[in-house]
Amino acid sequence: MIRRSQRLVRDAALFSVYATARGVCMKRISGLFVWSLVAAWLCCASVASAVDVTTRAFDNNRSGWNSAEKVFTNTNLGTLHLTRTFPVDEKVEAQPLVLGNVLFVFTMNNTVYRFDVNTGALLNSRTLAAAIDPCVQPGQMDMWCVYHKWGIAGTPVIDPATNSLYVVTFQRAPGSANNGNREHHLWTLDATTLADQQPEILVQGDADNGHKHFNTGTQTPYQKLRAGLGLLKGAAGNKAVIVMFSMNGESPAGPGNGFVFAYDTRGLHHKPGFGPTPAIWCVTPNGGAGGIWMAGSAPAIAGNDIYFTTGNGAIGNDNFAESFVKLSYTAGTANNNGGKPGLALKDFWTAFNDNLRQFNDEDLGSAGVMLIPGFQNLLGGGKDGVLYNLNRANLGKNSWNSHFNLPFVATYLPNGPNGGAGLATNTPADPNWPIVNLDRNLHGGTPDGKMHHIHGTPVYLRMGNHGNVYIWGENERAKVYNHNFGNQRIDAFRNQGTVFSSAGKAPPGGMPGGMLALSSDGTKAGSAVLWAAIPKNGDANQAVVGGSFVVFDATTIVNTNELKKLFSFDYNFFSKFCPPVVANGKAYVATFANSVLQFGL
Repeated sequence: MIRRSQRLVRDAALFSVYATARGVCMKRISGLFVWSLVAAWLCCASVASAVDVTTRAFDNNRSGWNSAEKVFTNTNLGTLHLTRTFPVDEKVEAQPLVLGNVLFVFTMNNTVYRFDVNTGALLNSRTLAAAIDPCVQPGQMDMWCVYHKWGIAGTPVIDPATNSLYVVTFQRAPGSANNGNREHHLWTLDATTLADQQPEILVQGDADNGHKHFNTGTQTPYQKLRAGLGLLKGAAGNKAVIVMFSMNGESPAGPGNGFVFAYDTRGLHHKPGFGPTPAIWCVTPNGGAGGIWMAGSAPAIAGNDIYFTTGNGAIGNDNFAESFVKLSYTAGTANNNGGKPGLALKDFWTAFNDNLRQFNDEDLGSAGVMLIPGFQNLLGGGKDGVLYNLNRANLGKNSWNSHFNLPFVATYLPNGPNGGAGLATNTPADPNWPIVNLDRNLHGGTPDGKMHHIHGTPVYLRMGNHGNVYIWGENERAKVYNHNFGNQRIDAFRNQGTVFSSAGKAPPGGMPGGMLALSSDGTKAGSAVLWAAIPKNGDANQAVVGGSFVVFDATTIVNTNELKKLFSFDYNFFSKFCPPVVANGKAYVATFANSVLQFGL
C-alpha cells in the first residue's frame, strides 16, 4: 500500500533529477506531459497512506483494527451517509477486501467481483464454478433454508507481492449435474484479471495425524468451509495458505471431522521441486466432529504458529474439540516429498467436555481468536459468553493456571455470583460461576432468559497506556473491557453501547450479536471509531432478517458507562457473519440482499 505510492513518487523524483542533469529545460517539455506528472504526483500523495485490506479482520492478529485511518474521526461522522450500493449475484457472507482503489466482493454463487471504490464501476467479475444448494434433500446442510446457494463462504486472502488472490469454492463436481456431488476447490487467481495464475486444485486427502479422510464428492457428512483463509508468512520468507474446515455434524462419536490444510505457496505456483500437496491436520483423529467454525473468522497467525478454536466433538485421546489450538507450520523442501509442508500440534487448552453438558451444541469455537499486538495475549470465547485470556506462550492444556486472568462472562453483566474481569487464576472459583457450572449460562439460566453467545471475534484498540477490548454478544449491547499493559489481564469493565442486537426478540432471543471493526489514526486522540453490523430485531440463524449498521465513538464515555453513538443505518437482509470493512475514508457493509453498501462523508 504505502510502498506502492512511495515507489511512484520516487520514480518521478528520479526522472526530475535525470532531466535536470541532461539539461532538459522544463519549458521544452510539453504542457500535457508536465500536467500528467503533476497529476500523478498528486494522486500518489493522496494515497500515500492508503490502507489495503487483504485478509479477514485487517491483519493476521485478527485484531479487527485499522490503525491507519486518516479520514474518519469520531468528530466528523455527523455527515456519514450511504454513498452507493454495489450489486452482485447472490448473498455475501465472506468479508469484502480492498486493494488500492478496488473493492473485491465474493458471493455464495462462487462469483468474484472487482469494483472501483470511487465510481462504483464494475471492473470485472468471474463465476468460478456452480454453487451447491444446501437446502434440499438429500444432502441438506441448512435446516432453516436461509441459503439456496452455497459457494464462497470463507473470506479469501490476497498476497500483493505476487498479485495472487486465493479463493476456496464449494461447488458441484466439474461436469456433474448432481447437487449431492460436492467438492471444495482452491483457486489461485490473478488479483487484477481474475484469470488463473495456476489451475485450481481439488481439496482432498488424508490427515497426516491419524489418517482420517477429508470427505469430498458424494461422501458424507459433507465438509463445510466457513472460516476465512489465512496467509502465513514465515520467518524465512516462505508462505502458506491456511484453510480450515468443519463438517455437517457435531457428534463426538462421528462421523465427520474438522481439518486444517496448509499449502506451501511455492507448490500452488508450481515452483521447481514443489507440488500443491498440502499438510493436513485432523482435529479429532480418534473421534468425531471438532469442526472449525469461528463465525467466518480466520486463524490468527504469528510467524509459523497458527491459532484457532474448535467446536463440539471428541476430547481426550489426542482429540481436541472445544479447545484453543496452536499448530506449528514447517515449510516444504524442494524435491523432498514434492515439497510437502508439515503441521504439528504445539499447544492447546481444552475448555470443557461436551459429553456431560445438558446440550451438545455448546461450541467454544463459535467465534474466532485474536492476538493482542505486542503482547502475549490470545483472546477468544464461544457460546457460553465467557471471554478467555490465554498466554499464547503456554496455553495451559487442561488448566487455566497459565492464563493471564480467570475466565469471566463478558457478553452481559450478570447477576452474581459470576466472577468479574481480571481475577487472578488462583482465585477460588465459586461452584456456581459459569466457568464451573457450565450450564448456568445457557439461556434458561441467564437473567433475561436469553442467549448471550459470542460469535463476533473480539477486536482491540491500543491506547496510550492501556488497551480496549470490544465484544458484542447476542441479545445485548457492545461491551468494552480494559487491557492492562503491566500484567496483561483483562481487568475491568469500562463501558457499553446503547443499542441491543436482536432488540425485542422474545427469549431465547436471536443470533449472532455484533460483528465488529475498529479504526483510528494510531493512538491520536479523537480518531478512534467502533463500527458494527448487527441483526436489528430477529434471529439471523433461522431466517434472513433486517440489519443495522451502528457506529460509536470508541473511547468517549458518556452517561457514566456508555459509548457515545455517532451514527446508525437500518437495512434489509443482514449478513450474519460479516463485519464492516473500513479503509481510506470509506466503510463497507455486506448484505444478504445481493449487495454491498458503501458509506462515506
